[in-house]
Amino acid sequence: MNFYERNKEKLLFLIFFILIFYIFLPQTIKEQLPKDFFSGLPTYPIVFIIFICFMVFGSYREFKRSIDLGEYAEKHNYDFCQKPDEAQISLFKEFKSIKTISNRDKFFNLLIPKDDNHTKPLIVTGKSIFGGGQHTWTYNTQIFLYRHNAELPKFYMQRKTWFNNIIGRRYKKFQVNDIAQYKFKKKDFPHNKYFFFSEHPEIEDFITNNFIELLKTGIDKKKALINIESNGKNLIFYKQWSRHTTEHIDYYSNLFKALKQSLIKGLEDEQ
Repeated sequence: MNFYERNKEKLLFLIFFILIFYIFLPQTIKEQLPKDFFSGLPTYPIVFIIFICFMVFGSYREFKRSIDLGEYAEKHNYDFCQKPDEAQISLFKEFKSIKTISNRDKFFNLLIPKDDNHTKPLIVTGKSIFGGGQHTWTYNTQIFLYRHNAELPKFYMQRKTWFNNIIGRRYKKFQVNDIAQYKFKKKDFPHNKYFFFSEHPEIEDFITNNFIELLKTGIDKKKALINIESNGKNLIFYKQWSRHTTEHIDYYSNLFKALKQSLIKGLEDEQ
């Protein structure tokens, strides 16, 4: 992948920023610029052209992503569904935290493994929309669901943001399903980076040292923090407000698979 392919979105935003910056410059400053610097460019047509370019680029980006995911599905033995129906996403909607990353019940770009569902995840993108009218912000989150179909302790692990750490905010309850926050007593869980919620009496035995070390390795390598939820039989993993390139899908699939296996190992050891 060349420099342009890797950075074309950043370059487009840079051009957009320069044009907008120029449009709103005071006239006295514009007069000091070289005469051939955006010379004679009318303001309103520029704004209109920029708007049209962004609309076209946004549509192209979604179209290109669908093509990339279709190719990824064929290469990795998945079925790809751009617009999944209610039955296809029903497993995802069994998780309480889904409401926080798809606040309007919108899901798209579903990848369904054709082979063993217990080792490969179902992957879907959830959309959250904030604001209203002409002032809305959209955030997409790619969600990885691993089936286990056997009893698991219920828990939710939520990343802490810089905002949480700066103001010292602490959650007493998991807002979605009112699970109490749990503090590890015997294990060195990274509470400075994650909130952990569970009311299962043996949760600390279930969370293995290997699982904790994997989390710490990600923190040490300055990788983005992740969220995890167990609904009692399956697991979801996601990096909130992020969806990944096809290369990063492989990276996160392997990471989440390793985390899942470390948890299941703890359950097997208990039995």
